[in-house]
Amino acid sequence: MNRRVVITGMGALSALGSTPEELWNGLLAGRSGIRRLQRFVDAGLLVTTGGEIMAISHERTDRDVMMANWAIGDALAGQDLNLQATAFVWSTGLDTFQGGPNGFEHRDAGACFASLAARFGGPKMMIATACASGTQAIGEGARLIKSGRVDACMTGGSSVMLTPFYLMGFSGLQAVAQDNGWDDPSEACRPFDRRRCGFALADGAGALLLESLDCARRRRASILAEVVGFGMSQDGFDFNRPPEDGAGAEICIKRALQDARLSPSDIHAINAHGTGTYIGDLAEATALRRVFGVKTPVSGAKGAIGHAMAAAGALEAVIAVKTCMTGIVPPTVNLSEVDEACELDHVLKEPRDAHVEHVMSVSFGMGGQNAAIILKRLSE
Repeated sequence: MNRRVVITGMGALSALGSTPEELWNGLLAGRSGIRRLQRFVDAGLLVTTGGEIMAISHERTDRDVMMANWAIGDALAGQDLNLQATAFVWSTGLDTFQGGPNGFEHRDAGACFASLAARFGGPKMMIATACASGTQAIGEGARLIKSGRVDACMTGGSSVMLTPFYLMGFSGLQAVAQDNGWDDPSEACRPFDRRRCGFALADGAGALLLESLDCARRRRASILAEVVGFGMSQDGFDFNRPPEDGAGAEICIKRALQDARLSPSDIHAINAHGTGTYIGDLAEATALRRVFGVKTPVSGAKGAIGHAMAAAGALEAVIAVKTCMTGIVPPTVNLSEVDEACELDHVLKEPRDAHVEHVMSVSFGMGGQNAAIILKRLSE
């Protein structure tokens, strides 16, 4: 059995807002939600920029569950769906130490997942493949539906990264852009730019409701896009950086194309991982260039919303769905001086109407975890 899989609902909390529409409109306008966070400045932390979720108080110790449930609730809004017959595949990221009125409290990722999964009947799967998790969750959910095991699956990811524990940790790995106290913090993350110096950490959550095409039609659900391809790989090169030739990423991309039975020329837009790290962007651009050349529009969101780790791929999938629906590719915020070594058809400054049918969204995580999905504007 190989059933068609469609997306019928979405939710997104990001540094640009608390809905998919706010995320999308912010990207089209070229806005950045990255800012200086005074509470970390006051604590004397060097890295003080990030993408914060304004809808959820940073003083709550349960904001991991709150953010995820907010996004899931939006994706389920108006859906007449039996949740006990719905699978749940979710990326919850790492354990966190969230600040609250009684100091820092340890939040276990497994407990967070269990809380979120309780309302769904199953199968239930927790994905933990670093920054590739959100994208892999969508791909694994699509596989469950294609195989005939379930008719519907809630997928996506959520992550709380704006804590001193992770700010100091990623600073120690030299992966985050340093806040020198006077530059505009909204420009901290510059994907593929020659001045790039790391990413900005972010909180976030993204949810996508997947269904078989037959199930969606029976329910007369609004269909947003179709999932037609999924690929993943593990290059195992180094914990903190990929090989500069992007070999693992290239394998992942080609597997997604093979799964979708498409050629590189069939892809009309690429949603890049684009962290703003020197080696990461170089490796990604090299892999994309080998597969697609320099004629496919490429756009990344992390300059606008930061890096939400386990939620990153899910939020970027929401953007890819919007690109399918509208045919428009948003610009890469903060990319103005493209590194020659990262040459691609980057979308700069203004959105581009690319008459999109197929969009690939890619995620490349720490430890060599790679995932890619291909979405399609629905055709009968």
